[in-house]
Amino acid sequence: MADALPALSPLWRNSLRTWLAATLTIGIMLWADRGGVMLLGLLLAVVFINDTDLTPLRSIGQMVGGAVIGILTAVVLHNLLSGWLVTAIGLLITGALVRGLGLLKGLSLGYLSCWGLEVMGNGAHFNAALVVDLAFSAVVGIAMAQLASWVFWPRRPLEPLPRLEQGLCEQLSAQLLGMERWLSEGGNPPQLLRSQSLLPAILQLQQLRDQRRSGPTPEPGRKLSARWAQTGFIWRQLMRQWLLLQPLLLELPAPLAGDDLLGPALHDLGLQLRPGAPAGARGAAPPLDNWLQVAGRNNASAPLLLAIAQQLGQLQQLLRSRALVRQAIDQERSRAA
Repeated sequence: MADALPALSPLWRNSLRTWLAATLTIGIMLWADRGGVMLLGLLLAVVFINDTDLTPLRSIGQMVGGAVIGILTAVVLHNLLSGWLVTAIGLLITGALVRGLGLLKGLSLGYLSCWGLEVMGNGAHFNAALVVDLAFSAVVGIAMAQLASWVFWPRRPLEPLPRLEQGLCEQLSAQLLGMERWLSEGGNPPQLLRSQSLLPAILQLQQLRDQRRSGPTPEPGRKLSARWAQTGFIWRQLMRQWLLLQPLLLELPAPLAGDDLLGPALHDLGLQLRPGAPAGARGAAPPLDNWLQVAGRNNASAPLLLAIAQQLGQLQQLLRSRALVRQAIDQERSRAA
């Protein structure tokens, strides 16, 4: 099954995780004759499906600790007081206890357990047996969520990253070439590229390094993770630079007449993102007079053209850095093979 995971889309993989976690939780709770508290286990199993943690087993202890603290806090406060203010006090105490004990990965679970128990247990009579049942339900839900995550988690987490980064290249390249066509042919401008379409993939490139710092990862894997994190940092800068450049380009009158600078520059940047493209040499920037001539021929703002030229220079440098880092990644992968 693990070998077939790369062919699964994220939607199918997460759906299978949720189905497996929920099915196992229901089966165990019915087998243990604790169907009355099954809702808490199902809630935790569905909410805490793990899609990013490389070492999910290390998180179970903190998550279970956070859930138990949340449950015990809600039970104690419910026996003393009642009302919506109790829930707020319970959340405050739960956060302080979980943070004080260093169970940071169980913080959100502690909040959820405390809040859910206050809501579901309003008016109920709590006793030691019910607390044990609730704790058992929470442990089963978390364990089944982690088990389902492990079953459907790719065994080689670095393997999907080249395809992920290639998807970023395709998005930005299509945007660059689309803008170049619009400036040369006119018509409707291309749809703006939004940060929401790039940021999740960029964060995924960076997160592996942070998770592997405290783990027993071999040195080649640690170096590759650091290189991919560096790639993610460069992509953050690329995204920021392009988001600054987009509105400036849309202020130009399209199509541009006699444009021998802007269109070719965008075209070359788009080609640098194609697979196998070499790192572009850092050539001399065109003279400012050339940009002023383009502005004069098109009755465009000269400061606007100069600002665009500066942004294009920044993009060129970032794309060159990205290509050099990808070359280093390919060399690391060839040595590790």
